[in-house]
Amino acid sequence: MIQSDDRDLLEAYLEFELDEEEVKALEYRICTEEDLARLLIQVSSEETVIREWAEIQKSRVWIHKLVGQTPERQKSLIHRYFSIAFMLVVAVTLGYMLSLPHSISERVTTSRSENKTSLSYNAATFKEITGGELKSLDVLCKVDEHLQTRREYHLNQGILRLKMNSGVDVLVAGPARFHLLSSNELFLSQGTMTADVPQRAIGFEIQSPRINVVDLGTRFGFFVDETGGAEVHVFQGAVSCQETETTATPRLPQLLLTGQSSKLEPGGNLEESQTESDSLFGACLCYQSRIKQLSGNLKLLSNSPESVTVTKLTSNDKMFVFQERQNFILPVDINCNAPVPGKERDTSGKATQSQFEAGVIKKGTRVDVYYVHHDAFHPGHPQFSKTQTRIQLEGQLEFQNRILGILQTDQLLQQTDQILGHPEVEYLGNGKQRNHRTAEDEISLLPDMRTLSLNWILSRNQGHQNMNAMRVLVAVDE
Repeated sequence: MIQSDDRDLLEAYLEFELDEEEVKALEYRICTEEDLARLLIQVSSEETVIREWAEIQKSRVWIHKLVGQTPERQKSLIHRYFSIAFMLVVAVTLGYMLSLPHSISERVTTSRSENKTSLSYNAATFKEITGGELKSLDVLCKVDEHLQTRREYHLNQGILRLKMNSGVDVLVAGPARFHLLSSNELFLSQGTMTADVPQRAIGFEIQSPRINVVDLGTRFGFFVDETGGAEVHVFQGAVSCQETETTATPRLPQLLLTGQSSKLEPGGNLEESQTESDSLFGACLCYQSRIKQLSGNLKLLSNSPESVTVTKLTSNDKMFVFQERQNFILPVDINCNAPVPGKERDTSGKATQSQFEAGVIKKGTRVDVYYVHHDAFHPGHPQFSKTQTRIQLEGQLEFQNRILGILQTDQLLQQTDQILGHPEVEYLGNGKQRNHRTAEDEISLLPDMRTLSLNWILSRNQGHQNMNAMRVLVAVDE
């Protein structure tokens, strides 16, 4: 039976605030009380708790690799990390054993019972596709068609979007083969997937020949190659990851938090992946962000950065892009530099004069908002070079929809950081740091009105700390 202080007790447990006797008593209750096991999953999945937990563990890259700890403290924390990972999985497993839903919400059906009581049923909806075909038994599937369990689906190429009946948004990049196990569970034989799991669908699971992943409140990516090798990358939140093949020594699940990843090669063990999420899941991430393509030195981030203030996000060969808002309704009029019709870049490839002029995007307009950032290495950075004092980067950024306006000056950016910026990103703001952005750059608009061509230049001569940044507002097609 849930007691009045159980939620506070579980939060203290996840934050390592209980003494040894309290931990033993609580872990015994978790293993024997189904309601408490369910509450543990819920509390551990809440975004605020996950964020605080991640802060505590920032010094570690992998569960068994702790940095800056004494041997005694390290041994203690390793035990606690494995204990919590184990208890979370016990809680999920207990849910199955006691016929609980395969998620926190009562609205998510139990995959095990569904598979036993029904031969085939609708588990997801085929929402959209670009650049490919989805087939089952050589029969072409159509948009808005219901996808069923106990049928294998094959995506030859392109990007597919599914909506699981549990509410999970799934993107699949071809070539891929998968089948649905339930309304909140699927099996990926080969291909690339990303999943955006709402609160009501926590417990969403992707199985594969070698790894099973259970969501604990997250956005994550999953990849399986032709040999069965697999990788999981967490963009935000947490997942539990476990090998599916039995071994002489059973291994505990790995708990992965935001920014962490794991891979399993055939014949190997689970280990940290060295692959960049942005490259492995680039096609899905671009589609999810409604970016058609980017090229040159531009790089789309899989998750928003903590800060874009001076020296916080630096590179000599990358301009970083991330989406700040999606389907955002402007609460006020926004002053910007608006495209001037008929003055796009001409056929010779040169930018015409005055492609942008002062304009206003009206209150109530629905937009997607993007931030483009470049700050080169500064003196003191390990990769700073005294001989590379002029950094020039180029690239093209093509959106799915029409560009409404750009904001590049300090004034326009700082005026909109709080209104349009991502709520978890630190910006220059408040007028405390001004004139850091350089004017020595080129931005040109292509005739499709959806593509920007960038040629940005930064100087590191004589201690210059200038940087480049731009906010782009793009129309949302209703």
